[in-house]
Amino acid sequence: MNDNHVRLTTSLPTEVIRCPEAELSLGALLRRWRGRALLTQEQLAQRTGLNVRTVRRLEHNVLQQPRITSILLLAEALELDSEERAMLAVVARGPSASPERGEPEETCPAPAAVTIPRELPADVAAFVGRKHELTALSDYQNANTATVIAIDGMAGVGKTALAVHAAHLLSSRFPDGQLFVNLHGHTRETTPVDPRDALARMLHALGIPDDRIPGHIDDRAALYRSVVADREVLIVLDNAADEDQVRPLLPAGPGCLLIVTSRRRLIGLDDTRTLSLDVLPLEEAVALFTRMVGREHVADAPAGVLTETAERCGRLPLAIHIAAVRLRARPTWGVRHLLDRLNDDRLSELTTGRHSVTAALDLSYQRLSEDQRRVYRVLGSQAGTEFGVDEAAAMQHTTVVRARRQLDQLLDVHLLQEPAPCRYRFHDLVRDHVSALLRRTPCEAARANSA
Repeated sequence: MNDNHVRLTTSLPTEVIRCPEAELSLGALLRRWRGRALLTQEQLAQRTGLNVRTVRRLEHNVLQQPRITSILLLAEALELDSEERAMLAVVARGPSASPERGEPEETCPAPAAVTIPRELPADVAAFVGRKHELTALSDYQNANTATVIAIDGMAGVGKTALAVHAAHLLSSRFPDGQLFVNLHGHTRETTPVDPRDALARMLHALGIPDDRIPGHIDDRAALYRSVVADREVLIVLDNAADEDQVRPLLPAGPGCLLIVTSRRRLIGLDDTRTLSLDVLPLEEAVALFTRMVGREHVADAPAGVLTETAERCGRLPLAIHIAAVRLRARPTWGVRHLLDRLNDDRLSELTTGRHSVTAALDLSYQRLSEDQRRVYRVLGSQAGTEFGVDEAAAMQHTTVVRARRQLDQLLDVHLLQEPAPCRYRFHDLVRDHVSALLRRTPCEAARANSA
């Protein structure tokens, strides 16, 4: 292999390097030489081993700092002579790289080491079910831009567990790394992460030194999109507050997949596929409880008792997790004893350490406006098992149009369910939460009763 195969010489006279043709953009030169070689972009990509989207971006000057290895491959595939190789090197590295007369021959510097982040949390050991959702996450891909999938659902339904588990299953498809950022949209005693700070963390993880990270959020977002434009990166944004928090963090390159979780339906994000999680089917809820407790601890429990326990947990993964932890921590308890306690006061029982169904629902409630809180209290305490728009309007002494809008707002944050068009209901644990809320704050109970 001769020197032309391993380096791009820049030892030409200054007059040659500064000729008008050298002032052309990298994209213009590549298009000219590819046309001379009678190659399509696809054929050039095949010859070089580069992705066709990389060739396309180079020809459109999207990639500001192409990798040296890519330039070498292109020079070889286009059969450039020594002068053309020198011109390509100069244009690829920018005008500041042009050598002055009399400087010695130099080779192109080795490409900087690329930081490959591996930030995913540990996979979920007791993950159960969600086959349909996992299939949807693995099959969906947008060929023209980054794939964005938003997972939404009520507090404790298992959004983070699904996102992390899916990310581990898909990680081999993204050799340029995996990013994970907890946006703390609904975290106790923690302010939601400013997207400007999230961008700084992600850029740092991608190898950008702190002194190269711009101050303005728009500049940070632009740099972030540039850095991942030619990479295949999997990004998980967990616990987002709303669309405004997520929008600056969206990549643009088709090689990226972004999975975002939120208690809100992020319907305001363009070109985003939403995946709404419901509680577990009964069989999967029982399987999750059994796996977390351990089969040896439930071997003597009748199937009906296990089923009823899962139902008393509302088939909500967070509640099942807490119930299983409490049972494991009490060697003298059996499943029947746990069920009896859940029948007495399940919200009080569904608390352990920092995990609590009540605390999780409190956070959702606190994110509501005052008007939405009032609607939540009134309907949660007065509505029947299932109700319609007319009944909701009558309970609040308001119009059907306004009641429908209020119901939609509760649906969007998953504090209300819609089992059929214009038919509504509260999850059992949400209804319990309303009752507990009114007991804790008698003034709010008075407001609910007077509404």
